[in-house]
Amino acid sequence: MKDLSSKRKVNLMSGGISIDGYWSVDILPSSDVVIDLEKELLPFSDNSMEIVVCISAINYFTRLRAEEIIKDVHRILVSGGIARFGTQDMRIIAKYYLGNDRNFFFQKLENGKERFHGKTMCDKINSWFYGYETYGGKSGKYMYDFETLKDIFETAGFKIIEERKFRDSRIKEINEIDNRPEQMFFLEAIK
Repeated sequence: MKDLSSKRKVNLMSGGISIDGYWSVDILPSSDVVIDLEKELLPFSDNSMEIVVCISAINYFTRLRAEEIIKDVHRILVSGGIARFGTQDMRIIAKYYLGNDRNFFFQKLENGKERFHGKTMCDKINSWFYGYETYGGKSGKYMYDFETLKDIFETAGFKIIEERKFRDSRIKEINEIDNRPEQMFFLEAIK
């Protein structure tokens, strides 16, 4: 069993990304802490972590399960601890769809494959909700706008909740954390 008090920062649903000084927590076997957050909550002690980040992953849970996870994040953070969540922004994606932005939805990756699943724009926007299967068969279940995610953080008991820009943060190693500025919003909350 690992000494879970040896680090005071968590990269939640890390996707295998390792950040110096952070516990990588994910279902991936290469993670420091391997757990399926669909079935269990965080193994850290109350008031034991200074920072918890979760980038591009909370959308892989139902809203109800996201509420439980965020409440647990609040539990493990010290007073004044920071939670930073980044997720695809429902408003931005909806604008691309309503604007018939085929350049966005039909982007190609470097390997020539389409970035977003589906043949039509309707297929592709539905992929945001139900697609993008990841390791272990996980796929998207809920999309957020800032107002909705903020509501969950307020209910969990966070004191300060702000929408922040890409790489605008109280966290010094933010450049290693944030990704995808073109389709996401970033919520930073303090316990």
